[in-house]
Amino acid sequence: MLDQFGGNDDARKAIESTTFSKITVTPEYRFYFGKKGAPVGLYLTPFARFTHMSFDQDYEYMPSNGVKQVANVKGKFNDFGSGAMLGAQWALGKNDTLDWFIVDPFIGGMKADFHGTDDMSDLTQQDEEDREKDIESIDIPMWKIDATVGNNTIDAKLTGPFAGVRAFGISLGYGF
Repeated sequence: MLDQFGGNDDARKAIESTTFSKITVTPEYRFYFGKKGAPVGLYLTPFARFTHMSFDQDYEYMPSNGVKQVANVKGKFNDFGSGAMLGAQWALGKNDTLDWFIVDPFIGGMKADFHGTDDMSDLTQQDEEDREKDIESIDIPMWKIDATVGNNTIDAKLTGPFAGVRAFGISLGYGF
């Protein structure tokens, strides 16, 4: 991932200082079309998905006074989506299965909140406005970004849709 930033030291420091955690819950129900019944044959699976992610990062920036600032930024993302998966499953024995999901389109919405703290007592009003514009200028299609900088804090809120397609996954299962 670091190679994508072409030797940008600021990007490298931001990535290296980041800690990240994620949990996803995806309840689903499978409808099998084969004559053998579950868990064998072609299936269609509607599902819902909730994901919570959190991170902690040091964000470096340079205000007009030329003194580098470092804000500790904590963030959280929550998303909820749904989709449908088409797949096939085979029994390999009494307790073993082979599952092939063929295609898995999904869509949803995400909300993210970021809060950073730093001693910004020497920033000018223009520095605060420039920082807000920098944050809000991040281009994420169809997303809204609102930033507020001041009183020793940097806050940003993001909202927007997401969509995707997974395809051709294979898993082995064991029933006990």
